[in-house]
Amino acid sequence: MLKRSPVIEYINYIFGFIILFPALIMFAFTKSLTYLLFILSSIVYIAIVCILIYCKRKDVQLKYSMDDYNELSEIVRQQREKIEEIEGELISLHDALKIITSTFDLNTIIVYTTKLLNKYTECEWYYVCFINKNMGKPDYKYEYGEACSAEIDKSEIEKYIDEAYNSGIIDNIQVVSDKNKGDTIIIPLSVSKELIGVIYAGTSVVGRFSKINLNFLESLANFTAISVKNAEMYNNIYHQKQEIEALYEQAAASNEALNAYIKELDETKVELAKKNVELTKFYNEIQYGYLQTVMCLANSIEAKDPYTRGHCQRVMEISCELGRAMGLSEDDIEDLRYAAILHDIGKIGISASILNKPGKLTEEEFNEIKKHPSIAYNILKDVDFLRNGLDGVLQHHERYDGKGYPNGLKKDEICIFGRILCVADAFDAMTSDRPYRKGMSMEDAIKELERCKGTQFDPQIVDVLISMVQEKMN
Repeated sequence: MLKRSPVIEYINYIFGFIILFPALIMFAFTKSLTYLLFILSSIVYIAIVCILIYCKRKDVQLKYSMDDYNELSEIVRQQREKIEEIEGELISLHDALKIITSTFDLNTIIVYTTKLLNKYTECEWYYVCFINKNMGKPDYKYEYGEACSAEIDKSEIEKYIDEAYNSGIIDNIQVVSDKNKGDTIIIPLSVSKELIGVIYAGTSVVGRFSKINLNFLESLANFTAISVKNAEMYNNIYHQKQEIEALYEQAAASNEALNAYIKELDETKVELAKKNVELTKFYNEIQYGYLQTVMCLANSIEAKDPYTRGHCQRVMEISCELGRAMGLSEDDIEDLRYAAILHDIGKIGISASILNKPGKLTEEEFNEIKKHPSIAYNILKDVDFLRNGLDGVLQHHERYDGKGYPNGLKKDEICIFGRILCVADAFDAMTSDRPYRKGMSMEDAIKELERCKGTQFDPQIVDVLISMVQEKMN
């Protein structure tokens, strides 16, 4: 057996820490952020390997063998496959979120969730049960598979629920492998530290569940639980509305009873208002979950090209500073922040070969690039709390003289967010390194802003940015 060189051992130690780091902080962050950290850590490792291979091709004298290179190449391939697998899971979660949050029908929510569960676990049977609040016991609502008719021992579910209530830990997925019976898994459905149900699934194949991604199942369970809770609240409010209408009709039949019913209606309105606050809270959680999914997809695009990593974050910081300097309200700055961080999300629909091309783009390639603002608009248009900044995303490549894209708008036809993003985006591009050039100095970037003032950029915004930059330089 070939002895590994110290370089390989050293790199593996680094990689071990990089991979372990996201796992250590998993309980402090959302699952979507944990996925992102794993992707970024893998990219760091791949970058290290690519540097070593580059050095070898340039005949740099490093103390390791071709066997080490082959081993490193295999590790790179495995990490790329892992990134593609996680990206596929994020897309599946995105699709699931759109479907299960677009309905208040409990059956539709469960059917789609279990369909996705079956796809990723290849389970042979499952139960879906919800907790009976009055009895504290599970009510079995949905089941699937031949094993369901064979009196599967459901005491495991009751035992899991009792332990969850006693310990206060309600979000742990439990996987059990029995060499005689196969694998079983219990996935909790919880909202705001309340256990509302569980999914109990199994297979006769021993070890099958040991290979699945529990982070993916936890995220799916969280989305499902929120949607189930929303459906329950919607149905409760709907039934309460029917009851209120019935009471009102009865009250109208008798003047004497009318006052009593009006009082009861007032009390019910207060309760409905409270329910509406709760429903709004859950709706915002869903919207935030959608944003997290979109952000993970956006960052997966940035991760493909180390030269653009952090670009959206820097554009957001520059844009918000410009907005404050120009006297925008805090609400407008918040909308501008979301527009800036997501302004390049449309590049997910552009070929990586075009995005990472080091030389000048052909006319056909540039026409493809020009599609990304419209792609971004279509991705984000259904998210309610992003609507105020949506025009800024669409218009951030419009020019002050009307020669920009996608719609050739000019001057005040371009919204204020679009004009701010145009300047911030260009300034960061000027001062950042690219594969084919070094970034400009601040002095040269200021000269370029002055040169393009009134043609490409809004003169007022350019003056504000130059003042900000010069103040920091001084």
